Amino acid sequence: MFKKHLFTNTHKLFAGLLVGALMAPSIAFAYSTPTVLGKTVGEWSAKWWQWALAIPASVNPMLDTTGAFCDVNQTGPAWFLAGVFTGGTADRNCIVPKGKYILFPIVNSFWINSAWDDPHTETEYRQFANDTLPPSIGGDLEATLDGQPIIFNPDTPIVRSQSPVFTANFPVDNVFGLDPNGLTGYPIVSDGFWVMLPPLNPGEHVLHFRAGETQDITYHLTIGSRP
Repeated sequence: MFKKHLFTNTHKLFAGLLVGALMAPSIAFAYSTPTVLGKTVGEWSAKWWQWALAIPASVNPMLDTTGAFCDVNQTGPAWFLAGVFTGGTADRNCIVPKGKYILFPIVNSFWINSAWDDPHTETEYRQFANDTLPPSIGGDLEATLDGQPIIFNPDTPIVRSQSPVFTANFPVDNVFGLDPNGLTGYPIVSDGFWVMLPPLNPGEHVLHFRAGETQDITYHLTIGSRP
């Protein structure tokens, strides 16, 4: 089978991860409505993957450890932050426009039923995506903003979310180094632990997230004074 996974992004982040935008910037959404900007976190995770997989490997934020490419193809009201493709550590600098929500994965995986795979059902896609996550990772996740723990719903300390089935466009220079014709348009499902932060105050912020020994990421964020 041609199994794909990325321990850089997150798990089944239930769409009830919102906690009022009037809370301090160190608080992640946790209690209120199950959508952010009209989409569930699972739907946002699909958008995140479509963004990440469409970027050529030469400038892909998942492969860079410095943050030099954090602004590549960023559009819309949510700003996407990457983990490290296949896992590892990174210390990145990133300038984010004012007023952007920030979506990032603590750890995640995905399955694409590519041209090289046998046919499977959606249930099987979801199980394959689930199977590629380390079995114990749910108990060893950490995320802080400016040194303060990001607060989650206490009933589900870090929530996990699977995406709907989606497809992505892969460039010739894709992160797998494979023929894009065997990847583009084929069904994908993601599974992982995600965080969606409300817009941060202008200025400097430090975001850190870690998933066991799988990945350990620090972002030095500069939130601009303009959108």
